[in-house]
Amino acid sequence: MSAVPHFDFSFACAVASDIGQRKSLEDRSLLAPDVGLFAVADGVGGHAAGEVAAELALVELERAIREPEALATIGLYAAAPDRELRRRVLATLEAAFERANAAIFRRAASHPELQGMATTLDVVWLARDHAFVAHAGDGRVYLAREAAVLQLTQDHAQGETLKAAGTVRPHQKHPFFDRLMNGLGLAESVQVDTLFVDITSGNRLLLSSDGVHDPIGDEATLARLLRSGRVEDAPRELVAAALVRGRDNATALVVEIGERRVERADSDRGLSAQDLERVCSSALFADLKRPLVLQALAAAVEIELDDEAIVPRVVTSDLSAYIVLDGVVRVPGNRRVGTGALLFAESLVGVWTDGELPVVEERARLLRWRAHDFEEVTARDAALGAELYKRIAKHVARTAAKGLPPAPMPSILPGPPQD
Repeated sequence: MSAVPHFDFSFACAVASDIGQRKSLEDRSLLAPDVGLFAVADGVGGHAAGEVAAELALVELERAIREPEALATIGLYAAAPDRELRRRVLATLEAAFERANAAIFRRAASHPELQGMATTLDVVWLARDHAFVAHAGDGRVYLAREAAVLQLTQDHAQGETLKAAGTVRPHQKHPFFDRLMNGLGLAESVQVDTLFVDITSGNRLLLSSDGVHDPIGDEATLARLLRSGRVEDAPRELVAAALVRGRDNATALVVEIGERRVERADSDRGLSAQDLERVCSSALFADLKRPLVLQALAAAVEIELDDEAIVPRVVTSDLSAYIVLDGVVRVPGNRRVGTGALLFAESLVGVWTDGELPVVEERARLLRWRAHDFEEVTARDAALGAELYKRIAKHVARTAAKGLPPAPMPSILPGPPQD
């Protein structure tokens, strides 16, 4: 087990890669446990020198994170966390991606044989009792909690982009759905998705190239392989399972969270007491006993969306629901909703609704549940599942009776939201 000063748990890590049936291995991985940094890059197939782009991305990423300013930022967050420092850590990761993207462009410009090279990049940086995640491309990061295995990242492929925009439904197929829409080296700037999640002893994180998760396909199989056995065995088992069906390069990097080393009086757990009150004011959880709410939250991920961002109905090929923690969201009918509002409740029972998607009016924090993850958690407690699905049915029925599309509840606001 390893340890770093800014992370409160011991941890262990392992990685496995295989060339598959390709001519070369274009996947690269980074394990830097002394700074709590892990990454997987997949050189884009069909482009020149994908392996060069992947290697260069990881070199530039590590250089950026090891710079004094970056280490000082993560150290400040560990010493006295707050939301602004959290955003600074995520901004540091975004800047590292941009730096790597620029380096790939420069190398390609000076070496004609490398023009067109590109790579995906998925990164986890550990701090306190959290994982900071950054993502570009169609690699993935998963978090295995006791109650559920959560897919944290959304593929930047044409199909997932269309699904998030509401143009196509979750399981719809198309010949060009796998076309990569974002990555390092594809354009002069790169879109970087960032995420902040709570972790604790016994959790495992998986960073994988698409040669692992695509052939395995079934989330239950992937979850079983990720959770079972020693951390040293899990990557090998995942890669072996992928190669039964797949032909592509396959890389799996697993980080296992060990025992707590540091106890801290202050906390930056994802949900503050105020956030929890807002969750409990929603149509889904109102008057529900607090331990049951916390049980359901095991399947949730906290996200932030900027002004004018759409709130996608589909995330990682699955219908999703949200509760607004703060900010303002504009929903169909030109209504504005705020804290406690429940969006897309019908998603949790697998119901698709057509129509305009909500748009963030003022920067918003939301809790997100994918239907699959919600189902996994509720299946562990039949009474909890029955109660929550009953609440969803009542909510959907109420809005349908009014002749409205399923609408956020309860915070329909004529003006700015009130805490």
